[in-house]
Amino acid sequence: MINGRKRGLLIISIIILVSLLVILCGSLFYDNIRNKGRTKSAGEDENQVEIELVYAYQNAQWNSAIEATVRNFEKKYPNIKVNYEVNYEDKVYEDILIKKIARNELGDIVQLKTPEPYANSDTLGEISDEVKNLVKYTYDVGGKTYAVGAVESTSGIIYNKEIFERYGLSVPQTYQDFLNICKTLKSKGIDPIGVGGSDLWHMEYWVNHFFRTDVLSKNPEWLSQCSEGVVSWTDAEVIQMLADLKNLFDAGYVNDDWQTTRDGNLPYRMAEGKIAMMYTGPWTSFAIQKLNTSMELGWFYVPGANGVTYAGDNLDTFWSVTKECEENPDKYDAAMTFLKYFYSEQNYTLTCEAICSFPLTKEWIATAGVPFQEETERAFRSSDKQIATYIGNEDTPVDFEKGMLLLLRSELKSEVSVTDAAQHIQQLWDSCEASQEANQ
Repeated sequence: MINGRKRGLLIISIIILVSLLVILCGSLFYDNIRNKGRTKSAGEDENQVEIELVYAYQNAQWNSAIEATVRNFEKKYPNIKVNYEVNYEDKVYEDILIKKIARNELGDIVQLKTPEPYANSDTLGEISDEVKNLVKYTYDVGGKTYAVGAVESTSGIIYNKEIFERYGLSVPQTYQDFLNICKTLKSKGIDPIGVGGSDLWHMEYWVNHFFRTDVLSKNPEWLSQCSEGVVSWTDAEVIQMLADLKNLFDAGYVNDDWQTTRDGNLPYRMAEGKIAMMYTGPWTSFAIQKLNTSMELGWFYVPGANGVTYAGDNLDTFWSVTKECEENPDKYDAAMTFLKYFYSEQNYTLTCEAICSFPLTKEWIATAGVPFQEETERAFRSSDKQIATYIGNEDTPVDFEKGMLLLLRSELKSEVSVTDAAQHIQQLWDSCEASQEANQ
């Protein structure tokens, strides 16, 4: 009886032992298979090329378009990883780039506003013929292309059509018409113009508008001639420009809190009917209509005193590659592959539609724009003249644009006369030029 019990226990123990061995072997086999898979994945990662993309947060739509481009690109090219870094709008983008260069962190593909100083300092690599031949606007030096235009855009007035209709207002035909509109709106308790002066770059809109209308319209070479000493910031045309700018603020045609208002806050005020107009890019319409889906928006360019409209032709968004990227064949090939994908018909069409911009590819791209986008492009093409020159381009000394905007933002709220302001601007120009020459 006892022997039978022992024999039974022995059989049970053997069964348990065999089961444990089977489980252990199965686990070891599974781990071996899994580790092989991991080794294979690691091998694939080793073959993956990583590139760095540095760009500016110009607006929410541009940011979303870049993120979508990267996401779709990586799906199509899993062997290329794009690490992107967005630099936000509350900073001066050029200041960020200077710091990145000092730390050797400029990356591989970089968005630039003015490629010239970077090309002159041997910071940029050459764009391949295959990429440059896709685009009709490039930056070239000595037969080599160092930057390709990303998109073409414009800036002007977005206005609330319902408010205009309510008070019998129509698109102005002269600058005096525009001032009359502002006067009427102010009398109705509505801020005629929204200004987001807390973001320094927002001040570019009105400053460059009056610079185009009062100065560049008479002398397209004004900035380059200023460097040569032919013209000055104290000339009559500049005094008129500053007087027109100051008058908008002195007359109370902009929101009282413009110095502390962010650009990103203006779409909310427009959607709520608190402001009737804002100087901006057409992409802002998306943010406004997202907040108020029933709001109908219009677009126009502020005309000069003689009724002539000078549209800002914004050709200040470029793609470049760094010298360091060019010297690494794998990274350079990956960067060129990314740029070719950026300009591919499907991706580029979606990008242009997303930011309400105009294509720069040699091959025609058909964008299925919304009515507002079509209205914007019609106004741009039918304007009397498109001017691409702006304060801050390659003819402007380093740091002058930032310094001028800071100066004007301060003095527009003070009792400083436009004559004194002009003298301060000329002194700033001279100082920036001297500093630039000393650093060359």
